[in-house]
Amino acid sequence: MSPVRIALVSDDRLFREGLARILGSETSITVVESSGEPPRGRAAGLDVLILDSRTAGALRTCAALKRGHGPAVIFVSAPAEDAWAHEALGAGARGILNRDARADDLLQALRVVHQGGVWAPRRVLAECITRLTGASTARSASEEVLEHQLSSREREVFRHAATGLSNKELADRLAISRATVKAHLTQIFQKLGVNGRAQLAAVYHGVVKPTTRLGNGGGAPPMVVRPKA
Repeated sequence: MSPVRIALVSDDRLFREGLARILGSETSITVVESSGEPPRGRAAGLDVLILDSRTAGALRTCAALKRGHGPAVIFVSAPAEDAWAHEALGAGARGILNRDARADDLLQALRVVHQGGVWAPRRVLAECITRLTGASTARSASEEVLEHQLSSREREVFRHAATGLSNKELADRLAISRATVKAHLTQIFQKLGVNGRAQLAAVYHGVVKPTTRLGNGGGAPPMVVRPKA
């Protein structure tokens, strides 16, 4: 069987070297790249990307690799926050290792992810399953509200933004300026009563329902998305 081809990404060189030593002890794993920046166009041929969650733009990198059918992403040194873990899974992560993870956890996570599974805290996976069981009903209700609340262009911006595209990527995709993208997003946030992209993604995935504006023209208060205890 061919070795699992791994890339390491962290702007902490000592951290990268420590991970490389752990992985180097396994004959079934080959570390083909270790860098402080995402592989971008060099992702072809990789099986798994181990990504330090503290790296700038880590979630955007994960979402971009998912859209480009790139390698599976395992986040390491992840914050022990359920809300962050849900956002990471929504961005396409296949593995999440918190800062207290051990070397054995990393190796097990690699095996599970390479075989097509997902490695994440059990409570987070359990909540994801619970959400998915009711997602189709919530999604249809949300889409009905979106149909009335947003213009066709705003719905287009909404869908791309909720799946992880940056303002620049959105502007390039829709052939509009970044200032126009920002103006559309401001209107979308106000109309749906959300505060930021994380809540926008929650609406898109049916986790929460969009808020309709009040009949007198006043904006609805922002939603606050909190993980369950």
